[in-house]
Amino acid sequence: MDDTLEVRWFLDGTAPDSVVDWIHSLGAEAESARTDLYLVSDDPGMNVKLREGKVQTKHRMGDRTPISFADAVHGVQERWVKWSFPTVEQHHDLFNDDPTGLWVPVNKERIRLEIDPDEQADRLDHLIESDPAEAKIELTEVRAQGQQAWSICMEAEGRPEALPGTLQQMGNYLFGQGTPPSLSKGDSYGYARWIQALKTSSSTAPASVT
Repeated sequence: MDDTLEVRWFLDGTAPDSVVDWIHSLGAEAESARTDLYLVSDDPGMNVKLREGKVQTKHRMGDRTPISFADAVHGVQERWVKWSFPTVEQHHDLFNDDPTGLWVPVNKERIRLEIDPDEQADRLDHLIESDPAEAKIELTEVRAQGQQAWSICMEAEGRPEALPGTLQQMGNYLFGQGTPPSLSKGDSYGYARWIQALKTSSSTAPASVT
């Protein structure tokens, strides 16, 4: 089980070059592209996905609360508890044949930076938390249901008591570097809500006339 506190944003389209350049300037590096399979849920506080032979679940704890890192970076922080379980099979069949329509493949291309506590001490003049959690920031290009978007996530993972201070201080630090994108609370939510909105949009779209 892992405890995390994170702020995530979703914006339609492809990430602007300026955003890609900005996150690279922080030291983030591209990871291999992958496809995760998400279970559609009416509850944005519950996230279930199949990834690389594992079932991963996330449950949101407590209320969503606003947080800001810079003049133009405003979001909503969410605390999650995560579990991961290996599966007997890889479930490739669900990617190709899902008669229920309850699973959504999401293709991801991530640029990611992880900063451990020792490195945080080297970067900052002082630490709010004497024993901080691990800090992470990522930019992800996502494609699902014929739609494309980009997502930025700022996250702290580790001891629950160290998460708020780590998230705030490292978020302030990272979004204080260079020229970060403007991000608003209205675009700040997790994958479950984004996928739910995609499914709703596709089910209400008018049929094409031939």
